[in-house]
Amino acid sequence: MRPLDDALDLESRRTIYEMIRSRPGTFLREMERELGMQVGMLSYHLRVLTEAGMIRAEQEGNHLRYFPADGFILNDRKALSYLRNRTARAILIHVLDRGPVGFTELLGPVGVSKSTLSYHLKRLAAAGLIVIKKGEGTTVSASDPERLVNLLVWVREDVERDSADAMIDVWNRLIER
Repeated sequence: MRPLDDALDLESRRTIYEMIRSRPGTFLREMERELGMQVGMLSYHLRVLTEAGMIRAEQEGNHLRYFPADGFILNDRKALSYLRNRTARAILIHVLDRGPVGFTELLGPVGVSKSTLSYHLKRLAAAGLIVIKKGEGTTVSASDPERLVNLLVWVREDVERDSADAMIDVWNRLIER
């Protein structure tokens, strides 16, 4: 294990570490785009920071998400991983805003197909972030709204980017007319 001082001896490594601290749950490709660093260099510095015990990597599907080593319990790291996903985030934000909602009510705001929505709902339910009640219709609600709202602070930049992207889409549709 490297001493902490050695791990942060390079400016590029400090930049990577600060990004992970400010955006826990970020993954390699996001860092590559935002920091303008090559994947090989990023991978090397991430390995150094991991070996120094400053960050940890969590597997999510085909991605590794990076978190500061301290400050987040496992359930919060998992929740942040879902909140970093645009579709899952849209579902969670809509459910937090509206309260319990029906399956069809989610289709429009989330903007995905029925099968894609079902896929994400199953994953969110398995992670314990939502509760799905089936009866006359399917109802979706947040399992711990207060916790999710508190975690949304950590993905604020992503939420702002979603809003900007939506505005750009509207703009493009208007000028195409």
